[in-house]
Amino acid sequence: MNLDFFVVMSNLVSLFVLIAVGYAASRYGIIKHEAITHFSALLMKITLPCTIFISLVQKEYDPAFINDSVTIIIAGLIVFPAMLYISRYLAPLFRVNQDNRGVWAFACTFTNSGFMGFPIALALFGPEGLVLAVMLNIAFNMSIFTLGALELSRDNPNHKAGKLNKKSIIFSSVNISIVLSLIFYFGQIPLPEVIATPVSFLSNITTPLSMALIGIALANSNASELFADKDAWSCTFMKLAAFPVALALLLKVIPISSNPLVSAVLVIVVAMPAPSITVMLCEMYGGNLNFAAKVMFLHNLLCLVSIPLVCMLLS
Repeated sequence: MNLDFFVVMSNLVSLFVLIAVGYAASRYGIIKHEAITHFSALLMKITLPCTIFISLVQKEYDPAFINDSVTIIIAGLIVFPAMLYISRYLAPLFRVNQDNRGVWAFACTFTNSGFMGFPIALALFGPEGLVLAVMLNIAFNMSIFTLGALELSRDNPNHKAGKLNKKSIIFSSVNISIVLSLIFYFGQIPLPEVIATPVSFLSNITTPLSMALIGIALANSNASELFADKDAWSCTFMKLAAFPVALALLLKVIPISSNPLVSAVLVIVVAMPAPSITVMLCEMYGGNLNFAAKVMFLHNLLCLVSIPLVCMLLS
């Protein structure tokens, strides 16, 4: 698979313009920072599930898709734990502060699949790319709420870790939409136009809303003392550059599927910044919140440069 460089850049520039709109709207008081909570809920509970559902339901049945889905799920179950394991043992080599090592390894490994990975996979690879990213998210969720949570707790062994609400995780809107879409897809159940049309309208909101939310978050991030934190910089280098490039080169040598889109989606998703849930999980498991905030800011700022470079490597 060869990505057309100009098409990729055009799509990415469009996405970053949306980020700039969100940034400007927040900076100039058009949207208050408090609104990010409500917009995030709208995205994660309504528009993103609609995007996932309609993308798979409208896809023509293809037996090869089953193989691709299983392949990318298995790949994710290998890649995410491997990255976490490698990050844990690289932290001392980078002389990461002992209190930051759990967050450092977590942020080097896990990725913002919902807000950025899905919209960018859709923009670059179309509905098939989005569906593969959704399948990869199954492996992501299995890893982040188990191995990821344990990694964060390493920063504060005396912290009384909060218990995950397993019910809310299992029965999230995203997971429900995945199950429903698979039922409709494999059952080849036709979707009535009266339902398909509003679901499609809501789906169309996902990409601009997710990009605008990133802009709002950047506009309200505290950048004081940020650029002097060497641990935040080394984490950003590993997450946005070293791991995606290493994975892309490895998959060129050892292809995991006859469909090159599988490898491309895996690399693109891995190249996304750390997930927005990082701060929440830090609070639950005793991770360093201040360091997590710095990492999140740097990741989201510098991914505007790193993502186009990773796309060039894939093209």
